Amino acid sequence: MTPSVILTYLSYVQTRDALRHEVETSLEAQAASVSVDIDHLLFERLQNALGWNRLDVMQDIRINDVDKRLSQFLAEVKASYGDIYRELYCVDANGRIVASSAPQLIGGMAPPVQPWLDVTLSNGSVALDALQLDASGVHRVLPLRIGIISATDGAGMGELVLLFDWRQIDRILDGISRSGRMAVLLDGTQRAIDSSEELRRQDALSEAIPQRWDLPAGQSGAITREYPQLKGPAILGFSRSQDSARFPGLRWTTVVLQPSATALAVVQRMRFTFSALLLATLLLTAIFAGFVARQIAQPIARLTEFTRRFSREQKLPPVPEGQRGEVGELTEAFVKTVRELDRSRQDFLRASRLAVAGEIAAVMAHEVRTPLGILRSSAQVLREEPHISAEGRELVGFIDSETERINRLVTSVLDSAKPHPPVLGRHDLGLIVHRCILMLGPQAEKRGVSLEEGGGGGLQIDCDEEQMTQVVLNLLLNAVQILPSGGRVRVECSDRGENVHIQVEDDGPGISPVERANIFEPFISKRPGGLGLGLAVVKQIVLAHHGDIEIGESRWGGALFSIHLPRNVKP
Repeated sequence: MTPSVILTYLSYVQTRDALRHEVETSLEAQAASVSVDIDHLLFERLQNALGWNRLDVMQDIRINDVDKRLSQFLAEVKASYGDIYRELYCVDANGRIVASSAPQLIGGMAPPVQPWLDVTLSNGSVALDALQLDASGVHRVLPLRIGIISATDGAGMGELVLLFDWRQIDRILDGISRSGRMAVLLDGTQRAIDSSEELRRQDALSEAIPQRWDLPAGQSGAITREYPQLKGPAILGFSRSQDSARFPGLRWTTVVLQPSATALAVVQRMRFTFSALLLATLLLTAIFAGFVARQIAQPIARLTEFTRRFSREQKLPPVPEGQRGEVGELTEAFVKTVRELDRSRQDFLRASRLAVAGEIAAVMAHEVRTPLGILRSSAQVLREEPHISAEGRELVGFIDSETERINRLVTSVLDSAKPHPPVLGRHDLGLIVHRCILMLGPQAEKRGVSLEEGGGGGLQIDCDEEQMTQVVLNLLLNAVQILPSGGRVRVECSDRGENVHIQVEDDGPGISPVERANIFEPFISKRPGGLGLGLAVVKQIVLAHHGDIEIGESRWGGALFSIHLPRNVKP
């Protein structure tokens, strides 16, 4: 166990350090991406200000925009930029608004100037005021101011003010929240000026974020710091805005953070899993010796009990399960042998019963058919007598019909007792079934039973056509004779590759599981007056064709006979 504990601990430490490194790298890269997006967005706004203040229409500030041409221009610009700007207006040297995208502001005094940052680009300088609320008192705006110079004497005439909608920055930071992380935007003095949605929703920006974080020097990096709002340490990835030839940057820092508990949750779960596994291993080690001994002895004991029960009960008991290795192979071979013995015993019993039926049939054929023939001939002669009474003629008819019925019974017993081997040939199974349906159609119609067939057309198999016809006829006849008026019987053939499948099902009373065990035995019948030889003959013919027959419950709750036959049978 000692090497296991040491290896487990080393694996945990290495995995934790590797995961922390991956998280730090991801946070740092995400912070850099957000910083670039913010710089790019603000650079475009600065370029707007520097471009618009040089337009000729800005000179209308000198005449107080009497024709409202400048106000119209500002309104069109605001509309074309959607929700980028809350308002755009121009003020004169006295701070009075002389043109605006919002007409209600014209003539009023501009809010007092709150200098915050000055950004100098290659083509001019723009002043940024401190963040302030807009006229609605709900959303923050960032005022961008740039002077308007007279085209005649170069003197300053006023300023163009762009109220940038700060929600554009909020949306960039909110994109971090979708990945389960948070973001904070710091100005050049490391003061928090904005955060992602979760922190803004808590309305705890100043309380949740330290006014100064001791961020290491450098363009970017990753550290771990205590984070009061999260009640635990957090991993921080930061990136400072970069200078470029076109834009010196705002000296702002973007911080993306994730609680250590969340970032390293996978490793923590792995630690608990490893601890549980070690405890489980200790427990298993304590009982291993006895368990192994029982595992070795139990398969042999189960196989021995299986053998004893088979010998004692003369029927196949439940097969031992879970046997593996050499014992499992021995069990499988032994069970296969026992099954073959049980099947041979069943076949022997069935053959014995049929042999008895054969002897009875031979005696009946010899001892019964001769007197039956004499009785029937005598009855037919008496029927021709001219002076016989009506009652006597009726009695003679009874003798004739009953002797014929006894003769059919004798023939049926003789046929079942002395089956001949199949004469194999290539036949269309669907055609055999269709012919059987046609032969039994009138009888079924008379009893009010519908016969249906499905599939099997062109399905060629090796079989004895006469015997296979007898199989289908016996199954259909049993169903037709036992079903009440309005009953339904369906025969369906299907191709199963190397085998074919015949299903005969009905909506009758069905056959209970107890009766199914002996239903194919001779002299077992559910139909009043039946000899119980039809299904025995069916079973014998199917086995002679190297097939198998099973009985179950149909989709309608009646009986279902399923016959499986090989497509090709070797003589």
